[in-house]
Amino acid sequence: MGFGNKPCRRVLCVSPAHPPYDPRVLKIIGTLANHYEVQSLFPWRVDSSIGVLPMYQQLAKRLILVHPMIGWNLLRHRPHILHLFMPELLPVALLFRLFGGQVVYEVQENHRLKFDRKPRNKHPVFRRTFDYLDRLARRYCYCVFTEKSYLTEYDDLALPWAVVHNFPNVQWSGAPLSRRLARQLIWPKGPTEHRSVVHKSSAQFIINSFDLCYLGLVSQDRGLDTMMAVLDRLPKYRLHLFGRITNDCLDLLATQQDRVIIHGHIDQADAFPIMAQCVAGLALLKPVGDYPDSYPTKLFEYMALGLPVITSDFPLYRSVVETQQCGFCVDPNDVVTIVERIMWLQAHPVKAQQMGEKGKTSVRNLYSWHTEANKLLELYQNIDFK
Repeated sequence: MGFGNKPCRRVLCVSPAHPPYDPRVLKIIGTLANHYEVQSLFPWRVDSSIGVLPMYQQLAKRLILVHPMIGWNLLRHRPHILHLFMPELLPVALLFRLFGGQVVYEVQENHRLKFDRKPRNKHPVFRRTFDYLDRLARRYCYCVFTEKSYLTEYDDLALPWAVVHNFPNVQWSGAPLSRRLARQLIWPKGPTEHRSVVHKSSAQFIINSFDLCYLGLVSQDRGLDTMMAVLDRLPKYRLHLFGRITNDCLDLLATQQDRVIIHGHIDQADAFPIMAQCVAGLALLKPVGDYPDSYPTKLFEYMALGLPVITSDFPLYRSVVETQQCGFCVDPNDVVTIVERIMWLQAHPVKAQQMGEKGKTSVRNLYSWHTEANKLLELYQNIDFK
């Protein structure tokens, strides 16, 4: 593909709230940087940063204090393309569009299905404003969807669009992508709703043969109550949690803190070596919001590491796990069956290893970032600068 044939354009990638080491953000930056002049504006620093935004959890504070800073940087650096990762930036983006810039809008969630389940920033005023701005974005922005299922909601797009799944980058030789890009991070102390009960350096832990792992935001909707119930029935096992923790989970985690190892939100370069030695990776999402129709990125990251997966019994998930024979799909509330599957993996190490190898092969051949990166670049090639 002749991505280099067009004049080099400046792209400003912006998010006021994504956490450091966010794999999706870093993959987007790394992909675009090979073909465009990329600048970045986040609450943390990467090599392409033109500044560091202050971090506020309340949307109202970001609207008042952070968005004007983003607008100022648009005036100062005058990018050709604004790539935004959050819908709250649509007012800034549409104004930028009015003055001749082009906007790439990433739709990373089906917000209409999940708005009422948000822990904050879900006032009816915010929802009505989102609905209005999202309608405008369909007319004036180039949309990138992380899931094909979102197209049932976005069926009236005026400009070219692309579905770019958040599949893992399997080129992990040498320094991982996140470590190459995310240097000298600046990140404020986390809010109370994402604090850890226990946080220890990953280097302190020696993996034993009874360890399980979970990667991503830790919440009840994502199966923490089920995982705790599983631990109750498996006294020899421990659970490694990699990710931020919502407030509704803190009391539940405290009941098992001797057997739950909370690493917090850390670089994948530090998390993956630990995860790769576990018995299985868990992705027991509940049938709420857009979960049944959206791939959990953690599923493919487990597979890329050669881990057997135990995940929810949704048709979309079965199309991957059962087809590739890389794990088990179960009712996310059926603790007994989940325990049985874990014990089976423990009792059949050769077959478990074969499952892991099948998963790793399928990610390499079918579910890798390489194909998705090409789709992103093709969309950028279709941006009209006339």
